[in-house]
Amino acid sequence: MNLNVSNSFGFTCRLLRKQCDSAQTSKRATEDLVDLLKSLNAKEKLLLSKYFCQLPLSVGSFRVLRQLQKLRILTATEYICSIENDEQLQLILIEFLQNENELLINLFISAHYDSVKMLRLNNILENSLRNLFTALAVNPKISDLSYIAPLCKSLPDDVLLNVCIQMHLNCLLELHVAADISLAFKHLSAWINEGVDELIFIKRLADTLLGRHQEQALSHLFKVSTSTSFKYWKFYIILVQSIASGANADTAAFIKKYLKNRLLHAATFRCQLTLLHLLLTARAAAANTMNIQQNLDNYAKWYKQNIGEMSYVLSTEQFKVVLNMLEDSIHYEQEIDYVEIHAAIAISPGGKLVQSYKTKCKTHLARLKLARKQNDIINC
Repeated sequence: MNLNVSNSFGFTCRLLRKQCDSAQTSKRATEDLVDLLKSLNAKEKLLLSKYFCQLPLSVGSFRVLRQLQKLRILTATEYICSIENDEQLQLILIEFLQNENELLINLFISAHYDSVKMLRLNNILENSLRNLFTALAVNPKISDLSYIAPLCKSLPDDVLLNVCIQMHLNCLLELHVAADISLAFKHLSAWINEGVDELIFIKRLADTLLGRHQEQALSHLFKVSTSTSFKYWKFYIILVQSIASGANADTAAFIKKYLKNRLLHAATFRCQLTLLHLLLTARAAAANTMNIQQNLDNYAKWYKQNIGEMSYVLSTEQFKVVLNMLEDSIHYEQEIDYVEIHAAIAISPGGKLVQSYKTKCKTHLARLKLARKQNDIINC
């Protein structure tokens, strides 16, 4: 193996820098550089990669980096990991997300397979996505998320599912913190409306990145949201609604089965948090049309089939447990439309416990309506 540095190596470095400083180069100039790069020996490739990493970022740097990556001289991963300045890192990642799909793909693949660089790459990618989504929440027009299609096309399935999709979902969830689940009951409809009308990038992402992996995305959302310390209710609700609104038949069946299992889990383990999670998830999943009344009808249908008829699938003791938890949860309810559904729909087979719950629903409903009326008078 030849480890000597040839006389032409200095010329190769100068040409490489010249192309980095050029916004465009001719086909001939590009081919000349590629020919020189192909002729490098192992030592020269190593020296050239170090030289490139030390160059100041310029208008043609990423074009040259793509060439170096194709020739296996320097990958985007190696280049990114050589940069220590966080501000510069984020500027580079912005460019990757906007225009450099090949380089971005390399980062995601390494974030899954490269055990040495994995942790740092995940942190870098998470920060860049977090910054992007924060900016999109303010101005949805700053990015069309065009990088997603190439990722879906080129990433191996395990990278796409276990790194790319989960990272996107986690970063979206973290955009808003609401540790108190009562806030989710209070603002659920407002959050869904905001997701549909203003945060339009969420729907675009759900259709492109999650479109072929709806069940896997929902599984991840369901898993993280059942933690007792979960505090990202706003974007959990928005994401579930966005996926449900574009759900295919298999995904709809998956959601239906999940909700049934959550009810059984709540009844078996006497877990009120599970029941609250179930009610929120059912409402988000039911809001799958652009018609508010239709969405409420969808929820009413779900409530009738799963709560109204729960005595057919639960034991007598489990039935009592769920009724007691529903009664204990009434104070969380802040939206009149949902309380009206709970108050109106019969729960089979009736009895004193059911009547007690229904009475408290109606009392709470009257209280909410009075509060709204008083608020309307104040605001007149």
